Amino acid sequence: MSTTSIDTTVERGPSAITYRRLETLSATAHRDLKLAGQNDYRFAAATAQVPLVAEEITEAAKHFPIVFTRAGDDIQPVALMSLSENNNVFVGSDGRWQARYVPAWLRRYPFTFARQADDDPADGSATADDAQRLVVMIDRGAPHFSADAGQPLFVAAGENADDGVTRGPAMDQALDYLERYRRASVSVAGLVSGLAGADVLVERSLDVFTKARHANRIGGLQIVDHERLMALTDAELGQWTRNGLLEIVHAHWQSLTNFRRLA
Repeated sequence: MSTTSIDTTVERGPSAITYRRLETLSATAHRDLKLAGQNDYRFAAATAQVPLVAEEITEAAKHFPIVFTRAGDDIQPVALMSLSENNNVFVGSDGRWQARYVPAWLRRYPFTFARQADDDPADGSATADDAQRLVVMIDRGAPHFSADAGQPLFVAAGENADDGVTRGPAMDQALDYLERYRRASVSVAGLVSGLAGADVLVERSLDVFTKARHANRIGGLQIVDHERLMALTDAELGQWTRNGLLEIVHAHWQSLTNFRRLA
């Protein structure tokens, strides 16, 4: 007998977005739902770090400190949103975004992907990877959704369409963005893995002080060490120039001046 489950937690740790009510997108349950533009980023008010993809790092470096997080050989470039946990200084009290650039990670909201796993493939032959697929989730509690204002997620379709509806333009745009972001996140992971292989990352901790006392220490942040980078061969640096990794490193170094914005 086949059973399925969906990881509705979706995100964990300092990069997590707050979803009020996650639901699997369904033509049956959401056929009358509409999507309206919003400038309300309170869903990210506790997001202290935002993952970045390669295409946006140069622009993000103008506004946020960019460092790397590491789990084994898995490297992730992130933009720091705060010097404390569970806080984002770029989200105003009214929910408005307080910087000139909004990272792609946040622009996915109120849509996201979750992974659905078939714990018992019917024929017993599928691998673990084959038994997993992505499903589209929405935050039904987001102010972006209503039954009255905005573009419909689903529109009337021909007789052969499921439930008599098909995806509308707003849905197509949202799903296209999700897929492009997913591919870009896989691509940047492969690219920055070269930093681990070349052993140029060093760990740094930040001590955050208030006027009265030491308030917090942020650990586990990785930066590219200049001396280690300069010790690489011309062939390695040439490869990094061609594949764009060296541009990411320089943007990362430039971005470190933005720490004073967080303070």
